[in-house]
Amino acid sequence: MIYDSHAYLGNNPVWSDIGLNLPFDGDEWVKLLDRVGIDGVLTAPPGIGADEDFIPDMDIISEAVKRYPDRIFGFARINPRKGDMALNELRKRVEDQGFKALKMNTLDGNYTLDDKGLLYPVIETAANLKIPVFFHTGDYSFPTCTPSMVSSIAKDFSQVNFIIGHMGFGGVNGFPGSTEELIPCMKSSQNLFTETAGVFKAEFIQDVVDSIGADRVLLGSNGPYSPNELPKIMIGKHMNKLTDTEKSLILGGNFLRVFNI
Repeated sequence: MIYDSHAYLGNNPVWSDIGLNLPFDGDEWVKLLDRVGIDGVLTAPPGIGADEDFIPDMDIISEAVKRYPDRIFGFARINPRKGDMALNELRKRVEDQGFKALKMNTLDGNYTLDDKGLLYPVIETAANLKIPVFFHTGDYSFPTCTPSMVSSIAKDFSQVNFIIGHMGFGGVNGFPGSTEELIPCMKSSQNLFTETAGVFKAEFIQDVVDSIGADRVLLGSNGPYSPNELPKIMIGKHMNKLTDTEKSLILGGNFLRVFNI
């Protein structure tokens, strides 16, 4: 079983430039999953800092989850600066609509991951909902979202699983960031996981697996921004040092466990 832990679903005009139908909804995703041989995908609203607080796209995700409950899964996405309004939206998406995790991106509200006064009410809500929290890290916003910042939060919330998005992104594929922090941070807290979206350097992924184990690495694609079959091919067919058990964990086993599928 193969599952993609980092993808997007909804309306993003840039997708029409590569010939995708809009909205890129559950029907479109299932067609794509079937074509590339992937069993399921965890999807978030696209874009950054949406004026509508991502509500229209989360509504589309909710419909996709209802229509394809074994194939499509939902990320809630909120701006912590919205306070109780954002927390209520998070509760609604998880409790009423079955969303499986929370995605946070510092560009959505112009904050940093070390602003604990702002973030901790959100993390406490996620803890009460018993869902993992995914943090975008690296690329051009990297000073606001480093693996070390995620690690600091993880130490204060040992009951919550946290996912370091894009493996820190620093030094990978030309993006700035903090990849050198990733392995030490993950060694410091067992409730830290990471995922491969946008990372196409197999030797870096192998180094992470060798250092912290395959049981805390998730397959992620960033699809449909990136072709979502590429990580599957890279991990499944081009990383020959991985054992069959390690490949099985990264390709899908960890996904089922972390997101309580």
